[in-house]
Amino acid sequence: MRYVLVMLGSLVGLVIVAYLLLYLLVSVGCIYPANYAEQKINEAYDTILRADKVTAEMIPALCDYVIFSENGEKIGGDLSEQYEQIAWNVAKYGNASGKYFYKVIVRENEYVVLQYRLTPQYHSAFLREHFIGPQNVMIIMSVIGAVAIIIIPSIRFGKRIKKQMQPVLDAIGQIKDQNLEYETSCSGIKEFDDCLSAIDDMRDALRESLEKQWKTEQEKKQQMSALAHDIKTPLTIVRGNAELLSETELTTEQKNNITYVLNGTTQIQSYVKQLIDVTKSWNCSDVTYTTVRLEDFFADIKEQALGLVEIYHQKIDWKAGQSDKKVTIAYDPMFRAVMNMIQNAVEHTKENGIIYIDAKEQDGRLTFIVEDSGSGFTKEALLHGTEQFFMDDTSRNGEAHYGMGLFFAKTVAEKYGGGIKLSNSENTGGARVEIFFLSSQETS
Repeated sequence: MRYVLVMLGSLVGLVIVAYLLLYLLVSVGCIYPANYAEQKINEAYDTILRADKVTAEMIPALCDYVIFSENGEKIGGDLSEQYEQIAWNVAKYGNASGKYFYKVIVRENEYVVLQYRLTPQYHSAFLREHFIGPQNVMIIMSVIGAVAIIIIPSIRFGKRIKKQMQPVLDAIGQIKDQNLEYETSCSGIKEFDDCLSAIDDMRDALRESLEKQWKTEQEKKQQMSALAHDIKTPLTIVRGNAELLSETELTTEQKNNITYVLNGTTQIQSYVKQLIDVTKSWNCSDVTYTTVRLEDFFADIKEQALGLVEIYHQKIDWKAGQSDKKVTIAYDPMFRAVMNMIQNAVEHTKENGIIYIDAKEQDGRLTFIVEDSGSGFTKEALLHGTEQFFMDDTSRNGEAHYGMGLFFAKTVAEKYGGGIKLSNSENTGGARVEIFFLSSQETS
């Protein structure tokens, strides 16, 4: 409202100043008033009417004239030819149109027609001839002034609004940056302060909601971790008793049933292990960094990989660079991440297949590439294979595939500055998984 009042007041002031300026110029004689020519015509009327002969000296300033005979013949005058017919129509019929006004003085046997304008005129003939009229000048100046009056206060008002709105923008920025402990300041405008109050309420509600969500997630994680470990005990009992039964005298049918039990418990144990790995990944910050020889780290992975493929009657093609370098790494999660990759490859490779493993280190970057000779990833698995609990019913070995192993590997890789990439190998036609870590540090 204040802005509107200021702008209206300024516009009114501008109009007043313009007219005062015009009045001043008229007063000092720089500009003739709009009715100047009409006044002079009235003063010269009798002189022109009674004169024996009308001369140019009798014609008032700012007027053009023409003298006609009774039959319309031009006798004299300085009126331009384009206006002579109009002047004659005014003399005979008294009608005229356009920007000019006319005064007819009827003399004996002739008509004197004076042409003039009812607008302010310059005193200088040069200005009258080569410059726009004073009235137009005032209009242009008024328009320019009005534009300036609108723009300048608008800019100042905009800057003020921006300054007073800054607390609102700051509050929104704090929430965007996930900082819910900020303190808001007052803007000085009621509407903005109401908005800040609403933002504060939203912040408090969001913080409370996030705290509840975090507590709920922590409880779920603890319950899942406890459940995964609790399952191990009865599962071990079931498997142990099944193995004892398999050593007794049994019928062929009973042996087959025991075999089914053992195979099932083996599969369940694998899933439980992966579930435990997932729960550990949630707390992978609780790890101990260990300084080891890079070659020893590679050797540990190779040794366990050899034991794994032996169970599945497969082979390993191992490639690793030789290095005496020592690195400080989160040994346990990185080791388990790589082994999950290898186990995933083993489980999806047929008997007598080959697992290709490439391990290397360069510029503090540990890289492991695992390729198998299976049928490769499906299009769906390439997009979602590292998602938690992803299941591909058309997986490479025809069995349902749960992506907990690759999910854990991805979690660890990203935790330690790296990443994981799934693709299909151009060399083997099977799956190709590449993982790298950037958290290792060289030591002397």
